[in-house]
Amino acid sequence: MNEELKILNKLCELYKIDNKNGFIDTYIEEIKLFKITNNEQLAPLFYNKGFSFIGHGKKIAYVNDETYEYGKTDYLIVCSPQAIECETFILGDEPLIGIYVNLNINRLNKIVKEFLKQEEVIKPKDNIFQTVTCNIKTKVMDDIFIKILKTLENKTESKILSNGLLDELYFRILQSEKGYMLEQLSLQNSNLSKISNVIQYIVNNIDKKITLEDMAQKADMSVNNFHKLFKEAQNDTPIQFIKKIRLNKAKQLIIYENHKAIEASEAVGYTNFSQFSREFKRYFGESPSKINK
Repeated sequence: MNEELKILNKLCELYKIDNKNGFIDTYIEEIKLFKITNNEQLAPLFYNKGFSFIGHGKKIAYVNDETYEYGKTDYLIVCSPQAIECETFILGDEPLIGIYVNLNINRLNKIVKEFLKQEEVIKPKDNIFQTVTCNIKTKVMDDIFIKILKTLENKTESKILSNGLLDELYFRILQSEKGYMLEQLSLQNSNLSKISNVIQYIVNNIDKKITLEDMAQKADMSVNNFHKLFKEAQNDTPIQFIKKIRLNKAKQLIIYENHKAIEASEAVGYTNFSQFSREFKRYFGESPSKINK
């Protein structure tokens, strides 16, 4: 058993998810520990902005026409909240275990500002609207990953050392081949930043009515231009995207937070439960009341 897996198994015991699946908070506010014990077929999962690291097991994520496979040797970068089609694969007898680092935009802006004092802006090599990608976990990333895992074992160390560790993590990702994505996200007037801010606005106000005009105003764009750029970035119209986010958030509330279906529907902005049930079944293939908890 490798060092990462040994520490992750200890963390599952410490945080009391050794006998169950799901995500759980850790001593570091921005980091969640997760564990999955069974292979999972293709299904949409809601991701916040952040970085997903797996110590054992494998996931394949499908975003628009791109496929991202990551496990022990790679990590996933997500630059805007979204539902991502995923498959989960258990390797051997051990479950899939890892951590998810929620991206803190204030921390990112601080690190990017300091980084750009020393380095030139990296010109994007890929689609400037790309909001998800995989990055190779180099030796230096392996080292910081292990340091973070070991720190999570101790509450005092987590409180004292977390800022320095997370700053280093952001810095190392900025130095990587895909670092330009974080630069673009931090630049206030970049299209990636504008679209990501709108998506965050949607997530933060998912229980409210959100109009196309509201979103365009948030992006500081005309309605027509915003609609075009959003569709190009997400492969969904803004209204389709809102529905997708609402349904995925509701599903996770039901599965991971034990909400009743009607409670979950209200929490994500549905005022008509029958409509919610119809759209949920059409999207996931089963009614919200029959989801396995």
